[in-house]
Amino acid sequence: MQIDELIILPCHSIWRPKSNQSRGETPDEWFLASFQRDGHDHLCFVDHIKKSFIALKQNPNAILVISGGQTKAEAGPISEAFSYYDLAKRLIDECDGDLFERVFLEEYARDSFENVLFLFCRYYEIVERYPKQVTVVGFEFKRTRFVEYHFADALKFTGKVNYIGNWPTPGPGIDHDAYFADLHLSEKKNALDHFASDPFGHKEFLDAKKKLRDPFKRYHGYESSNKRVADFLEVIRTRSGLALDQYLRRRMPYWG
Repeated sequence: MQIDELIILPCHSIWRPKSNQSRGETPDEWFLASFQRDGHDHLCFVDHIKKSFIALKQNPNAILVISGGQTKAEAGPISEAFSYYDLAKRLIDECDGDLFERVFLEEYARDSFENVLFLFCRYYEIVERYPKQVTVVGFEFKRTRFVEYHFADALKFTGKVNYIGNWPTPGPGIDHDAYFADLHLSEKKNALDHFASDPFGHKEFLDAKKKLRDPFKRYHGYESSNKRVADFLEVIRTRSGLALDQYLRRRMPYWG
Protein backbone atom coordinates (compact mmCIF):
# COMPACT_ATOMS: atom_id res chain seq x y z
CA MET A 1 0.00 0.00 0.00
CA GLN A 2 1.34 3.42 -1.00
CA ILE A 3 0.34 5.82 1.78
CA ASP A 4 -0.46 9.24 0.31
CA GLU A 5 -2.48 11.11 2.96
CA LEU A 6 -2.15 11.91 6.65
CA ILE A 7 -5.43 12.43 8.50
CA ILE A 8 -4.91 14.32 11.75
CA LEU A 9 -7.35 14.07 14.64
CA PRO A 10 -6.26 16.59 17.31
CA CYS A 11 -7.69 15.78 20.74
CA HIS A 12 -9.27 18.30 23.10
CA SER A 13 -10.00 16.27 26.24
CA ILE A 14 -9.76 12.85 27.85
CA TRP A 15 -12.65 10.42 27.73
CA ARG A 16 -13.40 8.19 30.71
CA PRO A 17 -16.33 5.77 30.25
CA LYS A 18 -18.86 5.45 33.04
CA SER A 19 -20.18 2.08 31.88
CA ASN A 20 -19.98 -0.46 29.08
CA GLN A 21 -22.70 1.54 27.33
CA SER A 22 -20.80 4.85 27.39
CA ARG A 23 -20.36 6.40 23.95
CA GLY A 24 -18.99 9.83 24.84
CA GLU A 25 -22.41 11.49 24.62
CA THR A 26 -22.67 12.83 28.18
CA PRO A 27 -20.37 15.51 29.63
CA ASP A 28 -19.58 13.52 32.78
CA GLU A 29 -17.67 11.02 30.62
CA TRP A 30 -15.12 13.71 29.82
CA PHE A 31 -12.63 15.90 31.66
CA LEU A 32 -14.03 19.25 30.53
CA ALA A 33 -13.26 22.88 31.24
CA SER A 34 -16.27 25.09 31.95
CA PHE A 35 -16.21 26.68 28.49
CA GLN A 36 -16.24 23.21 26.94
CA ARG A 37 -19.40 22.38 28.87
CA ASP A 38 -21.15 25.56 27.70
CA GLY A 39 -20.73 24.59 24.06
CA HIS A 40 -21.41 20.87 24.49
CA ASP A 41 -17.92 20.35 23.10
CA HIS A 42 -17.97 16.66 23.97
CA LEU A 43 -20.52 16.13 21.20
CA CYS A 44 -18.09 17.78 18.80
CA PHE A 45 -15.37 15.37 19.95
CA VAL A 46 -17.58 12.40 19.11
CA ASP A 47 -18.31 13.95 15.72
CA HIS A 48 -14.58 14.54 15.11
CA ILE A 49 -13.89 10.85 15.68
CA LYS A 50 -16.68 9.75 13.36
CA LYS A 51 -15.68 12.18 10.60
CA SER A 52 -12.01 11.19 10.80
CA PHE A 53 -12.96 7.56 10.24
CA ILE A 54 -15.21 8.54 7.33
CA ALA A 55 -12.23 10.32 5.75
CA LEU A 56 -10.06 7.26 6.43
CA LYS A 57 -12.59 4.96 4.78
CA GLN A 58 -12.82 7.20 1.72
CA ASN A 59 -9.10 6.89 1.01
CA PRO A 60 -7.65 3.38 1.35
CA ASN A 61 -4.16 4.90 1.02
CA ALA A 62 -4.52 7.20 4.03
CA ILE A 63 -3.54 6.75 7.65
CA LEU A 64 -5.21 8.38 10.63
CA VAL A 65 -3.10 9.60 13.53
CA ILE A 66 -4.86 10.65 16.74
CA SER A 67 -2.83 13.25 18.63
CA GLY A 68 -2.84 14.31 22.27
CA GLY A 69 -0.71 13.79 25.35
CA GLN A 70 -1.25 13.01 29.02
CA THR A 71 -2.61 16.49 29.75
CA LYS A 72 -4.80 16.04 32.85
CA ALA A 73 -3.36 15.19 36.26
CA GLU A 74 -6.84 14.31 37.53
CA ALA A 75 -7.26 11.76 34.73
CA GLY A 76 -4.05 9.95 35.58
CA PRO A 77 -1.35 8.99 33.07
CA ILE A 78 -3.67 8.31 30.16
CA SER A 79 -3.24 10.22 26.92
CA GLU A 80 -5.96 12.10 25.13
CA ALA A 81 -5.06 10.11 22.02
CA PHE A 82 -5.53 6.73 23.68
CA SER A 83 -8.87 7.76 25.19
CA TYR A 84 -10.14 8.84 21.75
CA TYR A 85 -8.92 5.56 20.28
CA ASP A 86 -10.70 3.67 23.05
CA LEU A 87 -13.92 5.57 22.33
CA ALA A 88 -13.55 5.03 18.59
CA LYS A 89 -13.57 1.28 19.21
CA ARG A 90 -17.13 1.72 20.51
CA LEU A 91 -18.30 4.22 17.90
CA ILE A 92 -17.07 2.61 14.69
CA ASP A 93 -19.21 -0.13 13.20
CA GLU A 94 -17.78 -3.64 13.43
CA CYS A 95 -17.88 -3.98 9.65
CA ASP A 96 -15.33 -1.15 9.49
CA GLY A 97 -13.06 -2.74 12.09
CA ASP A 98 -10.27 -3.23 9.56
CA LEU A 99 -9.86 0.55 9.45
CA PHE A 100 -8.02 0.34 12.77
CA GLU A 101 -5.12 -1.28 10.92
CA ARG A 102 -4.46 2.23 9.57
CA VAL A 103 -4.93 4.11 12.85
CA PHE A 104 -1.95 5.25 14.92
CA LEU A 105 -1.43 7.37 18.03
CA GLU A 106 0.75 10.38 18.79
CA GLU A 107 0.79 10.71 22.58
CA TYR A 108 2.97 13.74 23.32
CA ALA A 109 1.35 16.84 21.77
CA ARG A 110 0.27 19.53 24.22
CA ASP A 111 -1.08 22.19 21.87
CA SER A 112 -2.22 22.67 18.28
CA PHE A 113 1.24 23.43 16.89
CA GLU A 114 2.58 20.22 18.40
CA ASN A 115 -0.45 18.42 16.95
CA VAL A 116 0.95 19.36 13.54
CA LEU A 117 4.71 19.21 14.15
CA PHE A 118 4.64 15.93 16.08
CA LEU A 119 2.23 14.42 13.54
CA PHE A 120 4.78 15.02 10.80
CA CYS A 121 7.36 13.32 13.02
CA ARG A 122 5.04 10.42 13.76
CA TYR A 123 4.12 10.05 10.08
CA TYR A 124 7.83 9.83 9.27
CA GLU A 125 8.23 7.05 11.84
CA ILE A 126 5.44 5.08 10.15
CA VAL A 127 5.97 5.86 6.45
CA GLU A 128 9.63 7.02 6.39
CA ARG A 129 8.82 10.20 4.49
CA TYR A 130 6.62 13.28 4.93
CA PRO A 131 3.03 13.59 3.67
CA LYS A 132 2.05 15.34 0.45
CA GLN A 133 -1.56 15.73 1.58
CA VAL A 134 -2.98 16.36 5.04
CA THR A 135 -6.56 16.40 6.33
CA VAL A 136 -7.31 17.88 9.75
CA VAL A 137 -10.58 17.11 11.56
CA GLY A 138 -11.37 19.65 14.26
CA PHE A 139 -13.23 22.78 15.31
CA GLU A 140 -14.16 25.16 12.51
CA PHE A 141 -13.10 28.18 14.57
CA LYS A 142 -9.55 26.77 14.65
CA ARG A 143 -9.29 26.44 10.84
CA THR A 144 -7.22 29.62 10.46
CA ARG A 145 -4.90 28.62 13.27
CA PHE A 146 -4.09 25.25 11.72
CA VAL A 147 -4.11 26.07 8.01
CA GLU A 148 -2.56 29.54 7.98
CA TYR A 149 -0.52 29.78 11.19
CA HIS A 150 0.82 26.24 11.62
CA PHE A 151 1.03 24.66 8.16
CA ALA A 152 1.64 27.74 6.01
CA ASP A 153 3.45 30.20 8.26
CA ALA A 154 5.36 28.14 10.81
CA LEU A 155 6.22 24.98 8.85
CA LYS A 156 6.02 26.37 5.29
CA PHE A 157 4.24 23.19 4.23
CA THR A 158 3.65 23.20 0.46
CA GLY A 159 1.39 20.14 0.21
CA LYS A 160 -2.39 20.10 0.11
CA VAL A 161 -4.22 20.79 3.38
CA ASN A 162 -7.89 19.89 3.83
CA TYR A 163 -9.81 20.96 6.92
CA ILE A 164 -13.03 19.33 8.12
CA GLY A 165 -14.59 21.48 10.83
CA ASN A 166 -17.63 21.65 13.09
CA TRP A 167 -18.96 24.14 15.63
CA PRO A 168 -19.85 23.85 19.32
CA THR A 169 -23.58 23.67 20.01
CA PRO A 170 -24.47 25.74 23.08
CA GLY A 171 -27.79 24.93 24.69
CA PRO A 172 -30.98 27.05 24.69
CA GLY A 173 -30.11 28.68 28.01
CA ILE A 174 -27.04 30.39 26.54
CA ASP A 175 -26.98 33.60 24.49
CA HIS A 176 -25.64 32.21 21.20
CA ASP A 177 -24.54 35.56 19.77
CA ALA A 178 -22.55 36.36 22.90
CA TYR A 179 -21.18 32.81 23.07
CA PHE A 180 -19.78 32.81 19.53
CA ALA A 181 -18.51 36.38 19.81
CA ASP A 182 -16.58 35.36 22.91
CA LEU A 183 -15.38 32.18 21.19
CA HIS A 184 -13.85 34.12 18.31
CA LEU A 185 -12.36 36.71 20.67
CA SER A 186 -10.79 34.00 22.84
CA GLU A 187 -9.32 32.27 19.77
CA LYS A 188 -7.75 35.54 18.68
CA LYS A 189 -6.54 36.62 22.12
CA ASN A 190 -5.30 33.26 23.43
CA ALA A 191 -4.03 31.64 20.23
CA LEU A 192 -3.81 33.63 17.00
CA ASP A 193 -2.23 36.76 18.46
CA HIS A 194 0.45 34.66 20.15
CA PHE A 195 1.20 32.31 17.27
CA ALA A 196 1.47 35.37 14.98
CA SER A 197 4.52 36.54 16.94
CA ASP A 198 5.62 33.12 18.22
CA PRO A 199 4.99 30.60 15.41
CA PHE A 200 6.93 27.79 17.09
CA GLY A 201 5.32 28.27 20.51
CA HIS A 202 8.52 28.62 22.52
CA LYS A 203 7.96 32.00 24.21
CA GLU A 204 6.55 32.53 27.69
CA PHE A 205 2.78 32.54 27.15
CA LEU A 206 2.48 29.50 24.88
CA ASP A 207 5.29 27.64 26.62
CA ALA A 208 3.58 28.10 30.01
CA LYS A 209 0.34 26.64 28.62
CA LYS A 210 2.21 23.58 27.39
CA LYS A 211 3.86 23.05 30.75
CA LEU A 212 0.46 23.12 32.45
CA ARG A 213 -0.63 20.38 30.05
CA ASP A 214 2.30 18.16 30.94
CA PRO A 215 1.72 17.09 34.57
CA PHE A 216 3.53 13.77 34.06
CA LYS A 217 6.65 15.35 32.51
CA ARG A 218 6.55 13.33 29.31
CA TYR A 219 8.97 13.79 26.42
CA HIS A 220 8.94 12.38 22.91
CA GLY A 221 11.86 10.68 21.17
CA TYR A 222 11.40 12.04 17.66
CA GLU A 223 15.02 13.20 17.48
CA SER A 224 16.05 9.55 17.63
CA SER A 225 13.66 8.28 14.95
CA ASN A 226 14.43 11.10 12.51
CA LYS A 227 17.88 12.66 12.70
CA ARG A 228 16.93 15.34 10.18
CA VAL A 229 14.66 17.04 12.73
CA ALA A 230 16.86 16.44 15.78
CA ASP A 231 18.49 19.88 15.87
CA PHE A 232 15.22 21.66 15.07
CA LEU A 233 13.33 19.92 17.90
CA GLU A 234 16.17 20.36 20.38
CA VAL A 235 16.38 24.08 19.73
CA ILE A 236 12.63 24.52 20.24
CA ARG A 237 12.88 22.71 23.55
CA THR A 238 15.96 24.35 25.05
CA ARG A 239 16.51 27.82 23.64
CA SER A 240 14.79 31.15 23.96
CA GLY A 241 15.41 34.65 22.72
CA LEU A 242 14.28 37.18 20.15
CA ALA A 243 16.40 35.70 17.36
CA LEU A 244 15.23 32.13 17.90
CA ASP A 245 12.55 32.14 15.20
CA GLN A 246 15.12 33.09 12.55
CA TYR A 247 17.53 30.50 13.95
CA LEU A 248 14.84 27.83 13.78
CA ARG A 249 13.84 28.68 10.23
CA ARG A 250 17.43 28.13 9.09
CA ARG A 251 17.36 24.67 10.64
CA MET A 252 13.80 23.67 9.84
CA PRO A 253 13.62 20.55 7.66
CA TYR A 254 11.83 20.55 4.32
CA TRP A 255 8.53 18.76 4.91
CA GLY A 256 8.03 17.72 1.29
